[in-house]
Amino acid sequence: MNVLGGGPEERVRVLVPRVATVEAVVTRAVDGAAELTLVGPPGVPVRFLHRRRATIVPVTGDDRVDGTLFAVPGDQGRVREDLLHFLRAVVPLAPRKRQQQQRREDARIELVRPVAMVPDGFRVGWLNGFTRDISAGGVLVAGAEALEAGDRLRLRFELDSEEDLLDVLARVVRADHAWGLRGLRLEGVTERERERIVKYVFERQRRALAELRARAV
Repeated sequence: MNVLGGGPEERVRVLVPRVATVEAVVTRAVDGAAELTLVGPPGVPVRFLHRRRATIVPVTGDDRVDGTLFAVPGDQGRVREDLLHFLRAVVPLAPRKRQQQQRREDARIELVRPVAMVPDGFRVGWLNGFTRDISAGGVLVAGAEALEAGDRLRLRFELDSEEDLLDVLARVVRADHAWGLRGLRLEGVTERERERIVKYVFERQRRALAELRARAV
């Protein structure tokens, strides 16, 4: 289940460590961000929740999303007591029991870009496809049907412009034959490259939050 993708009016709990547990409803959602309408008083003034790290969990289910809360400006310089905005984190706040689960929880944004893929050993030649989404730990691609789980490859694609080219090694960790998609885990990524991806994802999320606020006006 995708906590932020379950549609409008989804009931959730917002867990703010050592501060409060708040019941809310997801009233708007864009990629990486959501608007939460509070159900009842939160127990503390909403201004105390501004810029607090939090975890959202569905009322029914065991999924979770980590991120940061933001108060929504109201009239006369005050904040609204009935709304919060939530920006999803790139990396979970708390570690998972299994490292594989933690990697899947990296914030993932939609990113459609042409991608060139060179399988290890060049055994199936050069592959041209498209990225579908990206996180700090992996990429989902189309056009790599010749590859199976465990195969290694090199891939090159642009993040935001022609000058912002990413050239990294990866391994296929998931093969979706029905849709022709391959889930890739990035390998041997330098701290500088990872920081580039993280900054890009954060910037896209900030744009999403700005769009969410614009829609609320």
